[in-house]
Amino acid sequence: MIRRVTRLLRAAGLAMAALALAPTVAAENLHNRAAIGGLENIKAVYDVRKSNPNALDMYLKAIITNVENLEKEGVQADLVMVFISHSVKFINTEPTMETEADYGDALASIARSIETLQDLGVRIEACNGATRAFNVDNDTLLPGIEPVRSGFISLMGYQNNGYALIPVYD
Repeated sequence: MIRRVTRLLRAAGLAMAALALAPTVAAENLHNRAAIGGLENIKAVYDVRKSNPNALDMYLKAIITNVENLEKEGVQADLVMVFISHSVKFINTEPTMETEADYGDALASIARSIETLQDLGVRIEACNGATRAFNVDNDTLLPGIEPVRSGFISLMGYQNNGYALIPVYD
């Protein structure tokens, strides 16, 4: 019985080693041709409602990667982000002392990501209803973020103008 278990463990170890050495598909070789088809242009609106700045930071970086990947796919992207709810607390120059103390590094990274997204051509809006609800002065929104009367109206308008909705929720 012990010999059999030993042989099984050796075989499992060899299999694991083989898997570790097996070549993986490089990200550069991946594509989205089936989804993209013959599209030359794509329009999407991100509905951003993250209540944790660390999670928001991660998603913003993922969205940057998506914009870059759309370019690699040869697709011209027309992208908008609408910040609603808690997320507006993390996209301004005057966060609360508690938010700054707890999430200072994430807030700095969020600001850099917002700037990168804008440099990539992404338009960014913040819901005035949310900024009011969370005591964020619209004048303190990060540079280039446009306050709008209602994030919901923006989402409705963009969708009715052919933008695909991309939810970024908790």
